[in-house]
Amino acid sequence: MNKILVFILFAMFPIVYANPDYADCLLYNINTSITNVTFTPDPPSPLGLPLLFNYSISGISPTTTSTSLFVEFFTENSNSPFDAHIIQVPSNVTELNLTDLYVSMPILTNSYLIMFALVDDSIGYINCVTFPHFSSSPSN
Repeated sequence: MNKILVFILFAMFPIVYANPDYADCLLYNINTSITNVTFTPDPPSPLGLPLLFNYSISGISPTTTSTSLFVEFFTENSNSPFDAHIIQVPSNVTELNLTDLYVSMPILTNSYLIMFALVDDSIGYINCVTFPHFSSSPSN
């Protein structure tokens, strides 16, 4: 009985741990390490329901007052996000664990990319990871 309940819970609430669909940010000319990001639901709901995510990183230089975590949504072949959320990070931390944060989702099409990027105004990108969900192009 308990095994069935656990299976049902995992089926209802999947969490991604840098799932196979993650990628670096080289597509956007950002060359950094990839960090641990989990979010649910995956794939996100096209109806604009909230996205619950966890983000963690350690071993970074102490953050400044201008360090922020960006959660951005891109359409395919776009260099500018169509929606972005900025979360201010506390100063002077070398490890960051953000848990159970909600981001309001835009209404999505079937081709989009979600980017999580930790950025400091003085250093630039500290790390970045993307989750592309692009529809495949038809063959000729």
